[in-house]
Amino acid sequence: MMKTLEQERASFCIKKIKSITSDKDKYKTYARSLPSFIILNGLISTLAFYKSKDERKPVYDTINDWLKNKGFVNSDALEELNNVDFQTLRLATIEVLAIANWLKRIVEAEL
Repeated sequence: MMKTLEQERASFCIKKIKSITSDKDKYKTYARSLPSFIILNGLISTLAFYKSKDERKPVYDTINDWLKNKGFVNSDALEELNNVDFQTLRLATIEVLAIANWLKRIVEAEL
């Protein structure tokens, strides 16, 4: 069965949210603020911030896993996206904003 990209994003977010074992309220708060952080600060700065804070790291891991699934990175998003050309970074930013918006919707519905 073929799924649209939007269905893939939604399914991915639902699975990730159901697998959360740490503080779900904090995850919800940080997932909800992710899109605005990216718009205001850029993708690389946002990834660095989320990776550096222990309480935000689960959201970073979710985004990192999605970028691996979609072939943007092989291991660590922050390290790899720091060394790509502008066009690739732009495409990754668009993709992360799309998954971040789905994550925001799903956490509001599920948590």
